[in-house]
Amino acid sequence: MRRSGLRVWFGGMTVLLAVALGLLGSAATAGAAPHTVFGPPKELSKITLWNDMSIDGPALWTSSSGSVRAVLGWTGTDAAHHINLMTSSDGVHFGNKIVLADTSVAGPGVTRYGSATGDNVVVSWIGRDGNRTLNVLVGTPPRGFTKLTLWGNNSFTSPAVATTGSGDVYLVWAGTDSGHALNVAHIIARGGLVLDWKKTLWQFHSAASPSVAFDPNARQFIMSWITSDNHIHFATSKDAKTWAEPSGSPIHQLGDTGPWMAGFDGNNMPRYFLTWRGTDVSHSVNVRYTESFPNWPLEGNQSTLRETVFGGPVLGFVGTNRQVLVAWTGTDTAHHLNVAVVGM
Repeated sequence: MRRSGLRVWFGGMTVLLAVALGLLGSAATAGAAPHTVFGPPKELSKITLWNDMSIDGPALWTSSSGSVRAVLGWTGTDAAHHINLMTSSDGVHFGNKIVLADTSVAGPGVTRYGSATGDNVVVSWIGRDGNRTLNVLVGTPPRGFTKLTLWGNNSFTSPAVATTGSGDVYLVWAGTDSGHALNVAHIIARGGLVLDWKKTLWQFHSAASPSVAFDPNARQFIMSWITSDNHIHFATSKDAKTWAEPSGSPIHQLGDTGPWMAGFDGNNMPRYFLTWRGTDVSHSVNVRYTESFPNWPLEGNQSTLRETVFGGPVLGFVGTNRQVLVAWTGTDTAHHLNVAVVGM
């Protein structure tokens, strides 16, 4: 009887040991591939461009590699409101300033074909004519630009521009019709500038300047805008002609100027980011990211920076993991340009 009891007792120990080992094995397996946790966006550093001021929010193009990592564009506070460009090799130190002969009543849109010094820059803006006609420049400064004026195409606010890097330019703007419908145009920039096609997206209406960016993750375009109730909407497209608004749009937060949404090709960091000017009295800069695009769940992934903005902020990525750039025009009397490094 005693031996039988011992067998039963040791058998129970065997079961308990097996269960314990199983639990430890599960814990070890789970610990072998931990989920990366990113903190809320926080401002790590900031530069103020004390010699450069703007009448509106700036434009920003960035690259995660190459000799040119960023291009900053803005409309100056000079009497004629000339369009300005500067480049940076690290997203923090800007130079090689160019003041274009062209002028505008709002901020420009800026993109670039690649990250080499000689790659073409693309600038879009609305003119100072009574119709606020859209214009596009493509060229390599300081050698010069080719200009296309899109007669009959007008906007009440800044346009946005993107390229896939293959000589194709995609221009997005809010029209001057009563509903401010969004428009998309494809411009071929090989051997000159030619308007290939234009499409009015009657289902989308923007109360401020829209944004458009090419997402290298999903090989698609992302467009964002605000409606008259200040909600931030976004849509995606593979060909820039047919757009779909995901179920995650609009997000719950509100903005009162054009937002900026983009997808980046970084590792060890979230891929999708959004920045906008808040509807609070101070008009604060907000930054948010998501790891589950096109959804934007709130999981400690949003911050309101201690910065106030005149016009809409923009953001970019220059290759430093867990960091993005945010650029904006300040609310100081002179409206200086600012660029901050934001980490998570």
